[in-house]
Amino acid sequence: MDTRLTRFLEEGIVLFDRGQFFEAHEVWEDGWRRARGEDQVLLHGLIQVAAGFHKLQVGQPSGAASLLAKGTAKLATIPAGVPISELQAFRASAEIWGQAAARMAGQATTGYDASSLPRLPEARRRLLERRIDTHLEIGTPAHRVWEVLTDFEAYPFWNPFIVKLAGAARTGERLNVAIRPPGRRAMTFRPNVLVADPERELRWLGRVILPRLFDGEHVFTIAPLTTGRVRFSQRETFRGLLVPLMPPSMWDSTRRGFEGMNDALKRRAELTTVPARRI
Repeated sequence: MDTRLTRFLEEGIVLFDRGQFFEAHEVWEDGWRRARGEDQVLLHGLIQVAAGFHKLQVGQPSGAASLLAKGTAKLATIPAGVPISELQAFRASAEIWGQAAARMAGQATTGYDASSLPRLPEARRRLLERRIDTHLEIGTPAHRVWEVLTDFEAYPFWNPFIVKLAGAARTGERLNVAIRPPGRRAMTFRPNVLVADPERELRWLGRVILPRLFDGEHVFTIAPLTTGRVRFSQRETFRGLLVPLMPPSMWDSTRRGFEGMNDALKRRAELTTVPARRI
């Protein structure tokens, strides 16, 4: 498995272990599209397992049972410990959960103990890497959240963190972004859009001066929960030689910036009528 696929795998594991199954599914699917052979089978199995647990999470045990059965069957073909240690123990646990989901479907129940769900072993944190992950629930459909997220012209009127964003939400597009983390100076950069999947995911990659000096892969994900309710996630993985040199205050300020934007987006998306832009 090459470096890029390994990153998709590890990012998905972090999200899966946090109970963000839809988000893990999206990340692994991005990797699956690039993978071949055994790597593709592994990622496909993980995608179906993550989708199964998402179905369980949103109260659809019948769908969960079907997806978990399909996913665990694929994982059973992967040699033990390659490339995830304890993969087969995880598979066996997911298989048991699939059987439990089938019983829940037969009994028309949806309750379960989320604390006992299986987890995947996470890779050791790399010295030249740092992750920030934030999320919250929003009481409105995914299409409405996507509308607010991708209405870049309106950002100056409501967004306290990304104060300017020019460009289009299209894969391959280059954006012009200005951010203002709380208590810090504004900065601008020009990231490239990696993924623009309507109502699901927007992902871009930004760099400071040169590749692998200070790269930031920024991701917004919209996970459907129930009718008219979603989980909105904003996260970023920073990589590069400068990452260990950044002060703790910068990471704290960036996290607060994410959270401030999330809260503001929630308020705007839940409005039945969007306020007119000031001229």
